[in-house]
Amino acid sequence: MKVMPMLSQRALEAFHTVLECGSVSGAAEIMHVSQPAVSRLIRDLEERLSLQLFTRFGGKIVPTPEARELAVEVERSFVGLATIEQAARDIRMGKRSTVSITAIPALAHSLIPDTLVELLAQLPTLRVSLKSMQTHNAIRQVATRLSQLGFTAPTKNEHDIDLIKTVEFPYHCILPADHPFVGKEKLSFQDFSNSSIVAFSETTATGLQMDRNFAKLAAIPDIVVRTQLSTVVSALVLRGIGISMVDPFTAKEHVLRGGVARPLDSEARFEVAIIKPRGMRLGPDLEAFLEGFDHQVSKYQA
Repeated sequence: MKVMPMLSQRALEAFHTVLECGSVSGAAEIMHVSQPAVSRLIRDLEERLSLQLFTRFGGKIVPTPEARELAVEVERSFVGLATIEQAARDIRMGKRSTVSITAIPALAHSLIPDTLVELLAQLPTLRVSLKSMQTHNAIRQVATRLSQLGFTAPTKNEHDIDLIKTVEFPYHCILPADHPFVGKEKLSFQDFSNSSIVAFSETTATGLQMDRNFAKLAAIPDIVVRTQLSTVVSALVLRGIGISMVDPFTAKEHVLRGGVARPLDSEARFEVAIIKPRGMRLGPDLEAFLEGFDHQVSKYQA
């Protein structure tokens, strides 16, 4: 089977320019080539497309109806090329950047958006790709360089990733608004004894913390529901199914939705590992994001 040659970008440019200025001579001047060169490009395009694009009338070159129909598509392609050229100029001048971030759900619906609000106010041309997924998938995203930053639970998996740092936060207990514990200023794991609990899955860091501390209690709590997502834990607690322990960001959102949160008197900590692809240099936008993230973190560690 005979393979047709690709359309020449130069021939399309000649066609587009002739249409715009209305003459071969004008197109030649704009393109900085000779008139015969423009005529040859137009002729080659006509042969490639098997269309007559121009006729002569009264000594002038006139586009055919077919040429006018084709011009619509050619114009679109030139607008696209102009957009690409503008993007390249912006990138060279540091006016455009896209950062890709993957975070565990507890951060993706709280601390990361809070960071982005402040960062985008400073860098309005910044564009962000934000993905929310569990730790093992988030690590894979970073290790394969599909994301530039990852916010995950601490991991021993060091393959193809670099640990930037680890931050930790105190846990909070969340309650429905009418729970008897609402009158307490703080809660401990002892308060979970004989209580109905909405727990995190054993595959999560918080779920492991809960199981480890519950095992030390004389009266084992009644785990009614297990789930992976902090937003689901909050929704179940709000509906009176039980109480739970969560990170401080989820606790804050829980209160905004009408629930109650109290500090958990415990050494247990919610830990977050910030990772990047192995050997990748952090650009100024990522550095600015991490600075903004640190500012948000400080609000929960005071």
